[in-house]
Amino acid sequence: MKQLENYCKQRGSFIVESIWLWPILVMLTLGVVQMGFLYNAKATMNNATFQAAREGSIKHGDGKAMEKRLAETMAPLYIKDASLTELVKQRAILSAAMKLPAAPIGDIQIISPTKSIYEEFKTTQYYLDRKGIERGIVQMPSDNLNVRSSSQKLVKTPSGNVNINLQDANLLKIRGHWCYEMIVPFVNYIIYQTYASLPGAKSPHWGACRALSFIRDSYYLPVSATSVVRMQTPIRW
Repeated sequence: MKQLENYCKQRGSFIVESIWLWPILVMLTLGVVQMGFLYNAKATMNNATFQAAREGSIKHGDGKAMEKRLAETMAPLYIKDASLTELVKQRAILSAAMKLPAAPIGDIQIISPTKSIYEEFKTTQYYLDRKGIERGIVQMPSDNLNVRSSSQKLVKTPSGNVNINLQDANLLKIRGHWCYEMIVPFVNYIIYQTYASLPGAKSPHWGACRALSFIRDSYYLPVSATSVVRMQTPIRW
């Protein structure tokens, strides 16, 4: 009789412990799922930033071309239908969302070369147009770098004065920013509020994601990536 009584007590305590444990297990499971989505978004962002840098390297460092390429490469994250029509549709939606003045979903920040670096190395180069007429254009040379002067110049940049030569000035370094929407319920709010309490939450990128969260009544987390490529065409500011 006493053994039966102890068994009933143990069984009752197990039920009580389960009531406390199950919500925690559910939240942990949802958290793992959401972190998996975030990892996928970061991996996609790494590739998208690299593709954007390559686009800029062959298009004279054009920021708009890099933004467009970033949006196109991030589009697979938002495709619910694998058809080509859906891909084209999502690319157009994301490209438009990047141009929103209040809260853009993505952005390209050109870290190098800066305006001051371009001004230091720019020169007028001449070419023949289709009619055979010689024309000049102001740009920073990217051809025949192996035989050009490698002497360094002191250039003032936002991060301080740096010594740089033409060869290093032709390294295009960009940082891509993206506001990724977290879709797993409950934990998306927890992750959002946790990030909001961190010191890094005061950056302009976080401000854009926070504004986007307010406008769309959802939770967006900033995802960033950096890429460096060598210019294949002359930079034109």
